[in-house]
Amino acid sequence: MDNAKYQTGCMKKADMLAERETYGINVNQRSTRPVVWAALKDHIDRAVKSEVESMAMERGHLVAWTPAYHSDLQPIEMVWSDVKGKVGRQYTVTTSFEDVRVRLDAAFASLPSKTIYNCIGHTERKVAAMSLYLETLDEADDELGQGSSDDEDSIDMASEASSDDDE
Repeated sequence: MDNAKYQTGCMKKADMLAERETYGINVNQRSTRPVVWAALKDHIDRAVKSEVESMAMERGHLVAWTPAYHSDLQPIEMVWSDVKGKVGRQYTVTTSFEDVRVRLDAAFASLPSKTIYNCIGHTERKVAAMSLYLETLDEADDELGQGSSDDEDSIDMASEASSDDDE
């Protein structure tokens, strides 16, 4: 899925605080609206499944969410690019929307399954290369004795140790 956000809205702080109580989310009532929203968002991300995910799970499937803004990791985007290219090369100054629709239908109808297969293969190779790169970085960090930069506990402990040295 492409992670596109289709619904936007703005809840009032009072409504968010009511939801906080409903779901037992621990956040101070005096907290600012962004802090309350961050706590709710964290709960939503962990506990609430989208309609698409629920439907897929009912049928024994898993939805893979791809990173936003990385069309090279979404095979459908490469297929769409191929189709748009074929249709675009047929453009003339007299082309109408009806012509475009007919050409799109024809391009999809004549799309070889090999093209789709190759787009999926390209994405799989790219993901495998990225995975290997990340594993190599992790191994290099391990060899140097460095932990993950995301480990805030080690950062906090290091800053406490340095402040103890200053005293």
